[in-house]
Amino acid sequence: MKNAGKGSRSSSRAHRPSRQILTDGAYETIKELVMDNQLEPGERINIEELARQLEISTTPVREALARLESDGLIRKRALTGYAVAPLLDLASLGHLFEIRHLLEPHAAAKAAKLANDLELANLREMVELMRADDIGDAYGHYRAFAAHDTEFHALIARYSGNPVLEQTLAGLHFQWHLYRLRFEPEVGLDTIAEHANIATAILQRDAAAAAEAMREHLRQSEQRLLPVAQGGAQGFKRDRGSGDTAR
Repeated sequence: MKNAGKGSRSSSRAHRPSRQILTDGAYETIKELVMDNQLEPGERINIEELARQLEISTTPVREALARLESDGLIRKRALTGYAVAPLLDLASLGHLFEIRHLLEPHAAAKAAKLANDLELANLREMVELMRADDIGDAYGHYRAFAAHDTEFHALIARYSGNPVLEQTLAGLHFQWHLYRLRFEPEVGLDTIAEHANIATAILQRDAAAAAEAMREHLRQSEQRLLPVAQGGAQGFKRDRGSGDTAR
């Protein structure tokens, strides 16, 4: 009986998810709540309540929140704990695109000159992956698309050959903030077309065309988001608990 009990306990431990798996799961779940505005901008996060909802201990929840803080989606306040980061306002959106206009066209031009054949193939593949991705309204339906969009821009920065430029753009975490403002299938289709133009210019090693294609992409992206930022947090905010985009 003792051996059976010991074996049973060992089996239970063997099938218990690791803390890393629990943290990864909590990270994705909480991120989805933030991206879909089910945790609203500025809302204080109750760690104990989140842990109860996710049926896990508070440790992986705290670790997930720390990761989301590094993504810029969560902020840690002195004495009061974690809260959801605010949406970008009109001024913040303008500042973000000002930096992007300074850095990303230059990165695209440098990538057109410096990227090797494998790196060019990676860019082409990233566009094809985006074409194959789901692009529904809710984060759960566009998670892969958003990840590939982020990676496309990260690859171009990496292939510029300037690690400082790459790290600067990565530190902005701009994609997640922009997706919180607005994402719809039509936006996804426009993004794919603009990315394809950038990739084509880089593949043709046309630095001037690559820079201009990136500028046009940034101009269009900013124009798509301006009405949202001008309208404040309610602009295109999804209704809490639903996947619909309010207009």
